[in-house]
Amino acid sequence: MRNWKALVFFDLDGTLLNADSEISKENLQAIQGLKQNHILPMIASGRSPKEIITITANTGIDSYVSLNGQFNVVENQVVSKHVFPLDVINRLMIFSKALNHSFACYTDQEYAACYKTASMEKLYKLDNAPLPEINKNFHLKNEIYMGYLFSEDETKDQLYQTEFSDSLTFYRDSPYSLAVVIKGQSKKTGIQEVINSLDLAHVPTYAFGDGNNDLGMFEAVQTAIAMDNASEYVKHHADFITKSHMDDGIRFGLEHFGLLP
Repeated sequence: MRNWKALVFFDLDGTLLNADSEISKENLQAIQGLKQNHILPMIASGRSPKEIITITANTGIDSYVSLNGQFNVVENQVVSKHVFPLDVINRLMIFSKALNHSFACYTDQEYAACYKTASMEKLYKLDNAPLPEINKNFHLKNEIYMGYLFSEDETKDQLYQTEFSDSLTFYRDSPYSLAVVIKGQSKKTGIQEVINSLDLAHVPTYAFGDGNNDLGMFEAVQTAIAMDNASEYVKHHADFITKSHMDDGIRFGLEHFGLLP
């Protein structure tokens, strides 16, 4: 473990990734520049560890907050994970099926859904990711760290919030889906767990994001940076607004705060 002089957390979709869900050459150079400057770049995303590892291959990134704070890794070592109770998953599957919303379960390596829907297909096309396996019993044989509900009807979101107010938190993270985590968990708590594991609460912390599920991340760091492609609501909660994720906004923000050599 190195003596890092700052920590920078990056969301992936709409932030560090381009329209093809890839890390551009410019962003790769920025990540390498951070490490040369003794600053630790980390991912904070709703995506799974397997997806993050694939996306960040050859970048040197080995630390991340994944599944919206449910499974967290520092320098390739798991520092915290939060498992869904089986009875809660069963309740949610019954409730979501009555609303015709399929539900997917995520481990750190795999994911599977109860059945296929148009909303599901739209989400994974948007993320340039493979469709889930269809397996309604997947949760019975695996530890589940996060769930996804596939719904385009935002008027139904509050039904889930009310029904599961004792056990779960729901984040609408796309027009087609709701991310589901254990109540009280978020990118914020995941980042706090990572910072504590590094014993680096005294160093400056920064975060780049664009979505509603990044607001918790913004609360966990000293300096919150919103991408120009973020909503006005997200921008309102940021300390600084950088350029778009398609307009070298990562480098622009890092240079603004003097984080690159």
